[in-house]
Formats: sequence, structure tokens, C-alpha cells
Amino acid sequence: MAKVVSVTVAYQPDPDLLEQQLRALASQVSVIVVVDNGSDNVSDWHLRVAAETGARVLRLAGNVGIAAAQNTGIRFAQEAGASHVLLMDHDSIPEPGMVDALLAAESRFLSKGVNVAALGPVRIDRRTGSLSGFVRRQGAKVGWVTCAAAVDGLIEADFLIASGSLIPVAALNVVGLMNEGYFIDHVDTEWCLRARDKGLTIVGVCTARLSHRLGDSVVRVWVGHWREVPLNSPVRNYYMFRNTVLMMRFAPMSWVWRRNHMFRLLQYVVFSSIAVAPRWKRIGLMAKGIWHGLKGRTGPLTVLIDQTTDGGAG
Repeated sequence: MAKVVSVTVAYQPDPDLLEQQLRALASQVSVIVVVDNGSDNVSDWHLRVAAETGARVLRLAGNVGIAAAQNTGIRFAQEAGASHVLLMDHDSIPEPGMVDALLAAESRFLSKGVNVAALGPVRIDRRTGSLSGFVRRQGAKVGWVTCAAAVDGLIEADFLIASGSLIPVAALNVVGLMNEGYFIDHVDTEWCLRARDKGLTIVGVCTARLSHRLGDSVVRVWVGHWREVPLNSPVRNYYMFRNTVLMMRFAPMSWVWRRNHMFRLLQYVVFSSIAVAPRWKRIGLMAKGIWHGLKGRTGPLTVLIDQTTDGGAG
């Protein structure tokens, strides 16, 4: 019998939305854990969600980054005897049956002798109603694979977005924890790269659904076809660029993925230079991110750690 412990990282959450998430999780997991990452509004929701949903709230002294907060929850889950950890952002809502669908998919792979690192749902952007696919390298190209192309509703992917991902504790024992040096952005990507390098499989499950919001806002742009681009605050540009460079330098990654990441950074520079204010602030932070990535620096923007001495996971 699976014992699933959900780990929600909360930072300045909408209390009503967080409570909605935890109520949806209550019938799907064994234990609910909320890791408060130094929120200023914790008094608005801490006691209420704990009392009304039975969640265990772990309060951190400050914002230690999403990776360190996830690791806090994961360690709690391991000590509680969890068989699986379900990672959640504070603004994601699992649809009924999501966890059962993820567990059932894992059983199908295990019955074939395939060890799974993580399984993730289809994400529904509640602002636009669009359904996500899953990213996979196919030959010399990287692209999205939608559920229309799935085999038996399952897609072997190259990585998953953390929110909604179900990770067997056995996989964490093999791969290790999240890389706390990344602080935020590409934490999930880097972990999945390490997992695949260990020979484990990443799975997208079409029958599992998660209402989600990626980015602070979304704009639609034409790049050969209409595409929805999530936008974040300028400081997130720093982390995205820095951590992409770090991954290209230190993570086990194919040349196809390295080329794809370089092209995406170039696209984002052009897009931000033309369409997204404040342009010069974003460009300056992107440049700083590239420079720090080349120098091997990690950690939060204000307190940087040398990747070569203290940037590993776990």
C-alpha cells in the first residue's frame, strides 16, 4: 500500500487557493505537508489550513529557495515512512483521482521491470484553459508531445515541471535531493537530468490532471505558430539564465539539449528586448546570470555560493 506524502512549498500564497488545494489533496494522499518559505502573510493562513485540512505546516525562518524548501518537506516525508512524495506549488489544484492515476501508471512500468523517477500530470492553465504536453528529445530535435500521440495514455518524457510530480522515495535514494544551489528555476529540470542519467524513467500521465499557473502572467506571441509565453519578474530572468548555463556546464545533458537551451535563451533575449518591460533591467539581469553561470556561482542573487564547493544536491 502506497503512503503518499504531499509537499507544498508556499511563499506568500493566496490563503483561499491554498486551502482549496489542500482540501483536494486530503482524499488523495496520506499526509499533507506545507513548507512555508518565509511568507509575510503566514498569519493569514497558517492556523486556518492546519485546523481545517489537517496539514502539517513547517515554517522556515526566511526564503531559502524552492529547492531547499522542497528538500525540507522531502526529508520530513522520508522520516514519516513515505513511499512517494508529491511535490506541489501553492497555487496548483489537483483534479480528483490525479494521485491514483499517477500510482497506477507507475505500477504499469514496474510490472515491465522499468524503474520510474517521477510521474507528472497534464497541466491545465486556468487562465487560458490550454493543456500542456510533455517535452522529449526525438532524434536531433526537442519538442512537445501531446496526449494525442501518447501510447496507452503514457508519454516517456525528458523532464517534468515539479508541481504535481509524484516521486518514489526509492528514486530519491538513487538520484539524491534537489540542488539547493539553484535556489529557483530549473531545479526540476536538473533533477530529472540526473535521474535519467541514472537510468530511471520520467513519465507523463494523460489521465492525471492538474490546474496550474505557470509564470506571473501569460502573453501569446507568433513564432511560426501561436505560442503562450509565461512571464515572470525580472529577477527570475537572472535565475533562468544563470541556472541554464550551470546545467549546460555541470548536468549530464546531450548536445541536442544543450543546443536547445542555447536557442531558447537567445529567443528570450530577443523577445524581452522587444516586448517585455522593463527591458534594460531584464537584459542586465540576464547578462549577470550568464556571467555568474560561467563563473560557477549558485545560491540566491544576494548571497552566492561557489558551485564547485557547495552547489551539489543533497
